[in-house]
Order: sequence, then structure tokens, then C-alpha cells
Amino acid sequence: MALAGIILSVVGAGLPASARPKPPPPVALQAANFRFCAAGATTCLPERDDGYVTKVRVGTTVTWVYQDKACDAIVPCPGHNVVFSYGGGSTALVKRDGARILRMTFSRTGTYSYYCGAHKSFGMTGTIVVTRH
Repeated sequence: MALAGIILSVVGAGLPASARPKPPPPVALQAANFRFCAAGATTCLPERDDGYVTKVRVGTTVTWVYQDKACDAIVPCPGHNVVFSYGGGSTALVKRDGARILRMTFSRTGTYSYYCGAHKSFGMTGTIVVTRH
């Protein structure tokens, strides 16, 4: 895998900037209303119990931010984090409006399930589906 990256770098280096493939645009998600959803949404709605699905291309950087006024209103709410089922991600709970919870670049295709460590039982789950195109 590392060798492929080196070869691509050498091949891409000789191309003019206009001929190099553009990286995919970044994607922003939010933690709000004890759910995950697109950062552009007014708030996350509990429409589905199976988590929020985000489809991205290889090379996409995804950022999760904390926007949960509902959690802020509940004194014992510890905040939110993003923990991937395979064990990666943020383990620190964040409770600060607008704070970045996690930023991750997906370099391989696959399906990556994640959840909030404190609120998984509430249905605060999501999935990132990474494709080549």
C-alpha cells in the first residue's frame, strides 16, 4: 500500500496542476439532539434508529463538530465523541458548542460504523461509506 502511494506521487508530480485529480471536498457532520447528521442541518432529527449514513469518496476528510443544545440543557450529559466500531476515533467526550470532536481522512474504501460512547444506547450512531467514485 505504501509503495502505491509513492508511485502515485511520482507520477502525479510530473503532471501540471490542472491535470492532477482534485481531492474530494471535505464533509462536515454534527452531533446534535443526541444524533449525528449533516453540519448544514438545523438540528439532527431522530428519524431513523439505524444511524446516519454518509457516503464519501476515498481521500475525503470528514469533520464532526459538537452542536448539541439538548445535551447542554441536561446537567449530567457528559458531551459527545466519535468512536469507530473497529476501535479508532476520539475517546474524549467534548461538550463545547462548535468544538471539533474529530477530523479523519478516509484513505480506503469500506464501511465504517461509529457511535457516541456515552449515547450509543440512545441511537446516536452513524456510518461512513467510502467508495472510489
